[in-house]
Amino acid sequence: MSENRSNIVELEINRKNRLVYFSKYRWVAHIGYWIWVLCVGTLFRPNIEITPSVILNHFVLDNLLIACFFYIYCLYIIPYYFKRNKNLQFWAIVLAAYLLIPALDVYFNKYFVHLSTAGHSRSGFLASYLGNLGNYLLNFMIFSMMLFFMEKNEESHTNIELEKEKQEIEQVKLDMLKTNISPDFLMRSLSQLKIAASNQDQNTPESILTFSDLLRYRLYSKRKQCTSLKEELDALNSFIHFIGLNNQQTNLKINFELQGNIENKSIAPLAIINVVEPFCKATSNKLVVLNMVLLVDDTEITLEMDYGLRANPLLLADLQEYGNSYHQLYQGSVKFHFENCEDDRCVISLTLPVLPSQDN
Repeated sequence: MSENRSNIVELEINRKNRLVYFSKYRWVAHIGYWIWVLCVGTLFRPNIEITPSVILNHFVLDNLLIACFFYIYCLYIIPYYFKRNKNLQFWAIVLAAYLLIPALDVYFNKYFVHLSTAGHSRSGFLASYLGNLGNYLLNFMIFSMMLFFMEKNEESHTNIELEKEKQEIEQVKLDMLKTNISPDFLMRSLSQLKIAASNQDQNTPESILTFSDLLRYRLYSKRKQCTSLKEELDALNSFIHFIGLNNQQTNLKINFELQGNIENKSIAPLAIINVVEPFCKATSNKLVVLNMVLLVDDTEITLEMDYGLRANPLLLADLQEYGNSYHQLYQGSVKFHFENCEDDRCVISLTLPVLPSQDN
């Protein structure tokens, strides 16, 4: 099965390499080249009356073998040898074709082509062959230059496509992170709101509005490459407030302290909220305190978290997934570390790059 898949991939690569000189309207250049050959070699030559027979002999038949040489070169020799780094075979085949086809062209012109130019048919083999070699070399250089510019155009087009695909992939990853709200947290929050509403809890309206703001911010952030640090912290404070309104069910209390200036700074959307959310899933029979200190400077922010309980395997797995996701998105600019301490605490350190404020 894998061998068949490999063969299919190889065939597709060969097809693309062969057609690269004709795709994306590059065939127009080939037509332009042969129109130029027609004009220079036939239409603009003096003392020749242009008739269908002249077009057939001076243009079609006279250029038939050189056209075969060109298109064998670009359709087979380049993709099967040059682009596979078989350089020795490539140059051997090109040299052999360059020496052989002009010789065949001499005999082909002698027996099948009837030219109107005087003296052509009376030339000896050697003179005709040497003339063909020069003619083939000149036209081959012109044709190769045309193929070279097509290659550069394809390379530029491929780089643009690769960059576009890379941006689309990164955007999909980012969107997945932004919308990756924990189903457990979502269902638990909705359940808490339902219970609070049934018990006619006085905090129910405020809890519903706060939870709606959180969901709205998450959906709104999906359209943004970055968000202002102020907006992120406003959403984080709403998140902490929502947890505080329902801490009897969550058994989690969050203390948050900010140090530094947050004006004119942006970060990855939801980066802070996403790292806090897993702690809402962790269950405990007693109240657990999560202390958070955010240090902001000109180039990066550092979030230090101290969780007053030893992290269970589920929480550790969620933290590991968070770290992997953001490392994949932002490479070495993100630093994330967490560990369980000997005194039954879990400490977390997160460093994120700070970007200049942008209009989103």
